[in-house]
Amino acid sequence: MLDDFSHQIRLSKKTLRNKSKDYILNFKKIEKFIKKEIREIDELKKSSKEIIPEINFNKLNKPQLNIIDAIHRRGCVIIRDVFEDNKINNLNLELEAYIEKNGYFEDQKKKADLDKYFSDLKSAKPQIYGLYWSKPQIEIRHSEEMAKVKKWLNNIWNFKNNEYKVFDPNKELSYADRVRRREPGDDTLGLSPHCDAGSVERWTDSNYQEIYKDIFSDNFKKYEPFNAKFRDRTIEFESPAVAHVFRTFQGWTALTEQGPNDGTLQLIPIAKAMAYVLTRALQDDVAEDELCGSKLGRALSVNNDYHSLLLKGLISIPKMKPGDTVWWHPDVIHAVEDKHLGKNYSNVVYVGATPYCKKNLDYIIKQSKKFLEGKSPPDFAAEDYEINYKGRVKLEDLSLLAKKQLALEDWN
Repeated sequence: MLDDFSHQIRLSKKTLRNKSKDYILNFKKIEKFIKKEIREIDELKKSSKEIIPEINFNKLNKPQLNIIDAIHRRGCVIIRDVFEDNKINNLNLELEAYIEKNGYFEDQKKKADLDKYFSDLKSAKPQIYGLYWSKPQIEIRHSEEMAKVKKWLNNIWNFKNNEYKVFDPNKELSYADRVRRREPGDDTLGLSPHCDAGSVERWTDSNYQEIYKDIFSDNFKKYEPFNAKFRDRTIEFESPAVAHVFRTFQGWTALTEQGPNDGTLQLIPIAKAMAYVLTRALQDDVAEDELCGSKLGRALSVNNDYHSLLLKGLISIPKMKPGDTVWWHPDVIHAVEDKHLGKNYSNVVYVGATPYCKKNLDYIIKQSKKFLEGKSPPDFAAEDYEINYKGRVKLEDLSLLAKKQLALEDWN
């Protein structure tokens, strides 16, 4: 399998180089653009000015054009005050009680080897929890507030083209994800810079090649990260480390106050940074069967050996309050700080924007079968902690909106 895939990588790199009149010059032009973006990020950082665009939840109905332009450029946004502090504080306590009363810590020790991403954590307690169907998670994911946020985010994209409508921005499906509860002093959860939803596929899959066509064919200036065409048709390899849905944005909701040095999110706020990653792998100093460290079935690696320039743009998100949310484009490089140097827990519920399209619907139908059984969703390790958990959300507990988002009721 690996030998066959090495051959596929060689063929793909040859094909992609041939799309350019001069793949080395093409990369140098992209590199020049990235250097300019990073200089500006540095200047903003030194002057303590806003780098990641921000908007308040109550302003979503009448956003200023400059916020949309800023999101298109930075590939990320913070939406403040989506939920009230008191509500989130109560949900955080409720989630903690759900974990403790169901004996999650004992279960986790028995099944730790099933999660290939987080099983090596040395902390006495896990920092990422393989839970999906608790009431607090469901309440946040399927709330009217979250539906409004995700509808707004979906509409930032160009979802129509001459051939077909890629997705319906006003109908949202719900991708179940986990919880982070990172305790003060933890130094085990740091995640190196990466992108989810496909790694080597971004070079080898024909639909990904179409998405990035302008990048490979010397038309980088024409490339639009928020053009959804072909993103609903990509094919990812089967792996519990890869998302098999198209998310317009990945994101999370803060359950606790957190910010720089609290062991939380870092971003490279350049929407077009993927162009650098893709064309860097085509350069002559990279082995013909290598893609700068990216591996089959893993997240897309961004590392010092090949991407040191990009990593200069890595920043920590600003201070977040309970009820604030942060969102980033699926091509935006992100990481988690190596150490939690703060004094309080750094807790989040992961939530993605997953608009209605066939690719997403196919996955959500599979996911909903797991929900009904209390099992882990298809994209994650089959730990299945919640089958017999008290307080797990069941079909009769769902709102009509939640049932639609889980493909358990027809949107029409």
